[in-house]
Amino acid sequence: MATVQTVRGPIDSDDLGPTLVHEHVRISYPGDQLDPSYSFDRAACIDTAVERMAGLAEHGVRTFVDPCPIDLGRDPELLAEVARQSGMQIVCSTGFYLEHIGIPYYWRVRSAQEIAEFYVHEINGGIGETGIKPGCIKIASGDPPGEHDRKVIAGAAMAAAESGLTVISHCENSAGGDVQQEILAENGADLSRALIGHQGQSTDMDYIRGIAERGSFVGYDRCGYELLAPDDQRADQVIALVDAGHADKVCLSQDHMCCLASPKFPYPVPEGFEEMFNEMLPSIYDQMYKRPHTFLFTDFWPKLEARGMERKTFDSVLTDNPKRLFGG
Repeated sequence: MATVQTVRGPIDSDDLGPTLVHEHVRISYPGDQLDPSYSFDRAACIDTAVERMAGLAEHGVRTFVDPCPIDLGRDPELLAEVARQSGMQIVCSTGFYLEHIGIPYYWRVRSAQEIAEFYVHEINGGIGETGIKPGCIKIASGDPPGEHDRKVIAGAAMAAAESGLTVISHCENSAGGDVQQEILAENGADLSRALIGHQGQSTDMDYIRGIAERGSFVGYDRCGYELLAPDDQRADQVIALVDAGHADKVCLSQDHMCCLASPKFPYPVPEGFEEMFNEMLPSIYDQMYKRPHTFLFTDFWPKLEARGMERKTFDSVLTDNPKRLFGG
């Protein structure tokens, strides 16, 4: 039995129950608070998140992992209040985002060892003055992984090796998971305690199977993000992994937010596509943060069921696999 740190204190891994391994309560992109139109309603966000947690609880979910990186508006006290009001077990993270959006300048010029020391400081002593301790380490890399991405991942691996915490990753465009695994292994992290995330955009099943064969969990953790890849493709790939004997290495989640603090869309719109983008924006926001978090159960599970997955396999993916990911 292992101990998992939640925002309200440690729990036994046996008590995780059905777990969503990559979701978010709130995301705030770097610099958005400087926008004169920025107006984040904290109380409304808490209310929305508590409502979302109640919906998930109706489907049996007991744990909500929020691997929000430090530089995307991580707010452990917000998570603790949502956990207190909802009864959901919420796990937060330490760790920086990928270099083309995050990694503040000061930390770009630090060594991997210094980054590791900072992460371990948060793991052991809590985040800032909050006393709230992270229960996992976030890593992220671009497509392809950049110089700063690689250094920060190395620091994360050192921190994981020292602390025993789980690593949860962001792979831009599903790419670079093999690079992440290589850096993690080289720096002492246990690959069996790593979730290589955001798979489903790549159609290279040899690459995806390789992630599982090297011992890590494969994160199909953007279910519903059809802006990036069709859910039918994700479902086909999940079934392919299960059929290849890797059901014990699949994790499902949605990377879905309860609240987006940024007042404007936080990504560039290609020139000449502004009118089309404006027409698509309601659907995009629905996929990012507006629809219920129950989509995984109401919309994605039926796709797996139609492809022959038994409910006991789905339940095991949501319960047994996260437990083992967190060391149980």
